[in-house]
Amino acid sequence: FIIFVGASPLEANYGPPLRSGKLMDNLISKKVKFAVIDPRFSKTAAKAWKWIPALPGSEGALALGIIKWILNNNKFDARYLANANKAAAKADNEPTWANAAWLVKIDKGEPGPFLRGSDLGIEKQVRTFTDKKTNAEKQYEFDPFIVLKDGTPVPFDPNDEAAPAEGELSVDTELNGIKVKSVFKLLSENA
Repeated sequence: FIIFVGASPLEANYGPPLRSGKLMDNLISKKVKFAVIDPRFSKTAAKAWKWIPALPGSEGALALGIIKWILNNNKFDARYLANANKAAAKADNEPTWANAAWLVKIDKGEPGPFLRGSDLGIEKQVRTFTDKKTNAEKQYEFDPFIVLKDGTPVPFDPNDEAAPAEGELSVDTELNGIKVKSVFKLLSENA
């Protein structure tokens, strides 16, 4: 299922050109359905399962409405969204992971940067990498991100392939005097 927002792959000057052929082949064989959100009844909208003539500038509100419906009707993959890094995704046979469980600092009621290990007194790690341009080894400080698992803060590296990190989705709490919420919680509140 595809949702095209302000895009019309069946009209001229829209690339890549291979997409329109594949889209039509899959439409004819009934392998795909698509909806078009566009104020104009385009050629793509004419072939769509559903055309939504949203007013210009209202696409964001429509997207938040769709998100709210998904959340209210529990139509999301919580297992996938809990995967905070590459290792957790790999353990669940997923090609990617999400930041939905990552914790965000809340300051004066507004979301700020992600909560990091150093915010909780966890020392930064010194890591080494090879600079591809100079082939020289360089060092940097890594400050892990944090998720909450069973009420306990868990530091993690998003690109770690060995240590899976999974977190709780709906978090609104305080850690070491720092008000935090999960990305998922912030999204659901905003939707």
